[in-house]
Amino acid sequence: MTRARRAAYWLTPPLLCLLLHGRGLACWFRGDDFAWLSLEGSIHNFHGFLAALFRPEAQGTWRPLSERAFFMAGYALFGLNPLPFHIVVFLTQFANLALVAWIGDRMVGRRGPGLWAAVFWTLSGAMLYPLGWTCVFNQPLCGLFLLSALAFFVRYTETGERRYNVAQWAVFLLGFGALELNVVYPALAAAYAFFRARAYLRRTLPLFIPSVVFAVIHNLVAPVGREGEYGMHFTGSMLRTLGKYWTWSLGPNHLWSPLHFSAWLYPVCIALITAGLVAFLTAKVRSGAGAAPFCLAWYLLVIAPVLPLRDHMGDYYVFLPLIGLCWLGGWAFDEGLRAAGPLRAAVVALAGLYAFMAVPATVASWRWFHGITERARGLIEGVAAAHELHPGKAILLVGVDTDQFWSAVRDNSFGLIGVDHVYLAPGSEARIEAHPELGAIGDFIMPEQIAERALEHDEVVIYDVRGPRLRNITSSYASLPRRPARPPLRVDVSGSVADYLLGPEWYPSDGAVRWMPRRATLRMGAPDAPGRTLHLTGACPEALLRAGPLAVRASVDGVELPPATIRAGENAFDLSFRLPPQVVGRPEMLVAVEVSRTLRPASDPRDLGLAFGVFEVR
Repeated sequence: MTRARRAAYWLTPPLLCLLLHGRGLACWFRGDDFAWLSLEGSIHNFHGFLAALFRPEAQGTWRPLSERAFFMAGYALFGLNPLPFHIVVFLTQFANLALVAWIGDRMVGRRGPGLWAAVFWTLSGAMLYPLGWTCVFNQPLCGLFLLSALAFFVRYTETGERRYNVAQWAVFLLGFGALELNVVYPALAAAYAFFRARAYLRRTLPLFIPSVVFAVIHNLVAPVGREGEYGMHFTGSMLRTLGKYWTWSLGPNHLWSPLHFSAWLYPVCIALITAGLVAFLTAKVRSGAGAAPFCLAWYLLVIAPVLPLRDHMGDYYVFLPLIGLCWLGGWAFDEGLRAAGPLRAAVVALAGLYAFMAVPATVASWRWFHGITERARGLIEGVAAAHELHPGKAILLVGVDTDQFWSAVRDNSFGLIGVDHVYLAPGSEARIEAHPELGAIGDFIMPEQIAERALEHDEVVIYDVRGPRLRNITSSYASLPRRPARPPLRVDVSGSVADYLLGPEWYPSDGAVRWMPRRATLRMGAPDAPGRTLHLTGACPEALLRAGPLAVRASVDGVELPPATIRAGENAFDLSFRLPPQVVGRPEMLVAVEVSRTLRPASDPRDLGLAFGVFEVR
């Protein structure tokens, strides 16, 4: 092979990736990205750095490399410029494509099958989220660790040289920092050894030890649940889930396409491609080619961990399993091209069907996804401009819809631009589709009474987000007729708009929080039905807990409630107190909070208790 042909061989998959998915480089941040970007701002000392890097987060996930280090380093170096983040993601995927090509060729014993495998993988719509949504970097990075470890193992079986086994172990162990899916690697190595290098099968057994230890520890930190979106269901539903993922692997995600063909067309195309793969697999198994069943084993082993997630099916969950089918399909396509007559025509037709289903959906999906991130960018940059025009005032947003809320509002995006007090206008929940498993929309809405008073005292500006630019509608919004509002059941005491509800004991707002001394009071709405609780959320300084647990006492209209306790490690607290029946139906109630001790830092003359936060009746 000449140098030019060798270069073309290795450059074809990444160039095709750029052609089909290059729009991902221009996507902005959205959704969970902002939560990870905010980590860097929460670090104030080395202990905080370690906590941010290694503390389990959402659903008990522990991904210090793909989420914590990636976002903290990226934000520290580049701020809210997404391009460097995306460049890292694309370079990682280019390495994955090279590894897929190399391993695919190595399994078959000639050049060609691996290249076509990398091409087929690139055509898939499963690339959308891993290449466009920065927080899904865990998928390409996990792929890099799985494929690199397997490549080293392949070389180990070919040469017997210990250095390749050491390299395999090093990469495998690092993979636990990318994604929990890394636990399947020992099974992948064992499957490869069983089908391709039986003499090395016993040498894969020690690899299972770290995976078992990781799985046990992970289950202790985040026990497997059966309820909610992330509930694990080890039932017959796993087969139905596998069937859906199979269709998304060989066809477009959710069987959607912008071409609007008849509903029967895509299932028929997927059935034809499945029949072709099964026929090829059967032929290779009969001929004794062990690489073919390994390809199917890769798919089943890598997708197995997500099959119990019946109620949380993700488009990108087929991203890594699909590699196995692409190896098999690439091998079949390469052999078909070397054949003549009907066989060649058949494999070309099946590959054409795959591209016909994948490419139009991929192009349309990128247009949609890029538009979502641009709307998030427009909203956040518009709020930043409004804050510059009206410093010191709260900002009330009108017209926020479902996409804008979940992509740009929910995950502390405004805190990243130095704007703490941004709220949705009362009634905004009518325009936003609720997803209780992701968060409560009401937490972001300014209560009517607070909004009315803030308008009267010129403490808030109102912006309409509908349209290409944010529009200041404060005057027209203030002139709208309104019904008398009840005292709010939710009071965010951190902002100045709630000052009129607070007792004189409170310290001035510090931006995102407001400190209390030993004791503080506030007025808020009373429950209209029995059985409600009062929730207090905020932060407790770590130095205050060094002397032991902190007792927190609360009373409502003079009625003492059972005390609560904040213990070491509970710096971010959510305390709940059951409300007494005496306050039910009252127009408002007086809440008093008292802590057992305070703290006076050397740099602050105030006696500090707790930092709030929100008071809410639920």
